[in-house]
Amino acid sequence: MYNKGLFSGLTCSLSFMLFSMVLTSAFAGTTGANYNMKRLLNEPHPFENTNTEPRPDFSIKSRIVPRINNIEIIEFGKISTEKNTMSNQSTSKSKGNNFVSEIRIGALWHDQGPFSHRKEEGYDGNLEILFSSPDEFKRIWNPKPHLGVSLNDSQDTNQVYAGLTWEWLFKKTYFTNFSLGGAYHDGSKVTDLTDKKSLGCNFLFRESLDIGYRFEGRHSIMAHLDHISNAKLCSTNEGLESVGIRYGYHF
Repeated sequence: MYNKGLFSGLTCSLSFMLFSMVLTSAFAGTTGANYNMKRLLNEPHPFENTNTEPRPDFSIKSRIVPRINNIEIIEFGKISTEKNTMSNQSTSKSKGNNFVSEIRIGALWHDQGPFSHRKEEGYDGNLEILFSSPDEFKRIWNPKPHLGVSLNDSQDTNQVYAGLTWEWLFKKTYFTNFSLGGAYHDGSKVTDLTDKKSLGCNFLFRESLDIGYRFEGRHSIMAHLDHISNAKLCSTNEGLESVGIRYGYHF
């Protein structure tokens, strides 16, 4: 049997001694100075992320990047391509307009040589249409097909013609043309009249030459010479040349 009173007294004595030791240590650490709470407040949180580098942006964004013939859309991490219908429509219209390359009109002095004697008179009104060169003509230096007509104001020889025209451009403004083809005329094949040409055949070879100047992109003016004859394939071959000035409009 133990004495309860003695045990209680010892317990109280030990508790008082421990409390005195803790209190003495606390006052000893702060004696002669005020306790600074700023240090405690400025300490970083132990779980705080101290990495100052910017975090990667994982948000989903969309952007539109313009392209020449289409629009590239990047959306939700996927890339899709949509055709620009407006651009395609304008391109197709441009190709359609380019079917006709140029229209030329001119005033020509009828039957002026230099390869034949002058017999017929008057002036010719000339109209010519040049078409774009097909891809198949690349092997022969891209000539342009043409159709034309020359009508005389003195009831002398008229002609309609067709062929190919080759063009060479110099310094982006000066050019020369050479054409080769055929013509059909309503003049005389054989005649004794001194004011009419004996052209021998109704269908003749036709050649022409232009030397000109191009300005403001679409416009041009040129000196023109053309010649029709049958290359001595018919009974007579007097030939006929006309010279003049022509104006051209480019599409």
